[in-house]
Amino acid sequence: MRALYQRFPITLFNPVLLCILTISTFLLLTQFEYKTYQQGTLPIHYLLEPAVVALAFPLFKQFHQIKPVFFALCFTSWLGVSLSTLSAFLICNMFASDDAIAASMAALSVTTPITLLISDFLGGIPAVAAIMVILIGVFGGVFGLHILHLCNVQSMQAKGIALGIACHAIGTSAAMEHHPVAGAFSSAAMTITAVITALWVPVFYNLLDSVNFG
Repeated sequence: MRALYQRFPITLFNPVLLCILTISTFLLLTQFEYKTYQQGTLPIHYLLEPAVVALAFPLFKQFHQIKPVFFALCFTSWLGVSLSTLSAFLICNMFASDDAIAASMAALSVTTPITLLISDFLGGIPAVAAIMVILIGVFGGVFGLHILHLCNVQSMQAKGIALGIACHAIGTSAAMEHHPVAGAFSSAAMTITAVITALWVPVFYNLLDSVNFG
């Protein structure tokens, strides 16, 4: 899929998107049992966490650029996480979603393992949270850079931070392919966002939940 994307760099040929569509189509057409597929792909699943940790390498290489703006990056990450949680909460409230769905949407700007933990802690549905995180990541990986271009965002640092906060690992992968600086800032933003999400979102969500929005 990567070779296809490199040969035809079309937005909809994003490797992650094509892999998801191909595997899903195969499972549906062959009526292959998902549990069997899941067991067979466990070695790849176990590599997810090391793969995310490996994203720290470009952060290390570009740390001299990140260090002067570290506190600004922390504040931006906190703001992004807060707006994400607030937006999801208000949308769920607007459509009168039940508490489990609202809790599942509370922490979507972060990698899947952390999302699952927070969703479970808040009484959400981990499967729903996982699906939403993947969809957000794929959307950001496919359309994120184009949206930033339409918004006339030229700074590589800004592009990386936006993708890292909103689209976690898949967005960071897209940022790395776009530019090394964007990849480094995206990796830094993703890491900081993960820490902030784990500490702040449960408190912020319960605070929102205690407020009567009518």
